[in-house]
Amino acid sequence: MFLKDILNNLVGSLSKRQKEIITQRFGLFESKPKTLAALGDKYGITRERVRQIESGALRSLLKISENNKEIKSIYQKSLNHIKSLGGVRRADLLIQDLKFVLSDKNLKSSEIELLFSIFKSPVIFQENREFYSFWYISAEDLKSNKEFISKVAKSLKNKKEEIISKKKFDELFYQTVKSHSILDNVAANFILNSKIFSANPYGDFGLAEWPEIVPKTIRDKSYLILKKKESPMHFRKIAEEINRIRFDSKKAHSQTVHNELIKDPRFVLVGRGLYGLKENGYETGTAKDVISKILKENGPLSFDKIVQLVSEQRILKQNTILLNLQNKKYFKKIDGGLYHIA
Repeated sequence: MFLKDILNNLVGSLSKRQKEIITQRFGLFESKPKTLAALGDKYGITRERVRQIESGALRSLLKISENNKEIKSIYQKSLNHIKSLGGVRRADLLIQDLKFVLSDKNLKSSEIELLFSIFKSPVIFQENREFYSFWYISAEDLKSNKEFISKVAKSLKNKKEEIISKKKFDELFYQTVKSHSILDNVAANFILNSKIFSANPYGDFGLAEWPEIVPKTIRDKSYLILKKKESPMHFRKIAEEINRIRFDSKKAHSQTVHNELIKDPRFVLVGRGLYGLKENGYETGTAKDVISKILKENGPLSFDKIVQLVSEQRILKQNTILLNLQNKKYFKKIDGGLYHIA
């Protein structure tokens, strides 16, 4: 027998008012959960009176359930599953787990919530800024989860480049797991409860506060795309890639991308509409500035060598480079066909 059928029979044994309150409070049998206030208004009673009726109904259901082998078996299987994961499990993930564990593909979260409320364990941790809603069996399990997450976050805090560029999240994560003396599957489950961590579309996992993990602005989205591309892209292509990846529901417009990148020192305009990252060696300034810097650093060079070195920082036509070199105010041609600073 499925949990829905068992609960239907149990709730059917309650008084009419208790049955109505429990059904509506938990949103059983396709109804939507109602608040204490909403039910109070409906029945013309106080919120506290609704809570008292609910508590009385749950006590009655527990007493009946103590002699019901089927519901006790379902409860124990559910509890054992959560224990195997360290005593906690994110609410939305647990319902998917239990559909398999209990062989009930139509299992509803409202049914699990009532089951746990009857037996008074596990307890729900309500979603907040740092955590998703999750079930926990004991205060000790809750503490272990929070302490482990805090320890992992601290160990990753100053290692963004290692995680994003060198893919070292797993290595750093399991160092923390080893020092915390918990099972790998428990550690991974603890992480799932937290909003502190997240993954970007490229599969990098890290702290959600890092813009490379959860980019929110056009600039940060563009930066991540260029960092992964490792070569310049036209601003229109960057806008297309932002929209293809769909970091969020916001649509990127090519002109907005162009306007944002040109104001950010992380990006270098290396050609007609083409942007590269400064951290990849691209230099800011005009073609003249780039050529001047190359000649100052390397001394007199041939035209071909200048083209080669400029091409590492700019996407310019050879004629553009030649026209700049012919500006005698800044450059001069010396013996051997070499160019140097005027």
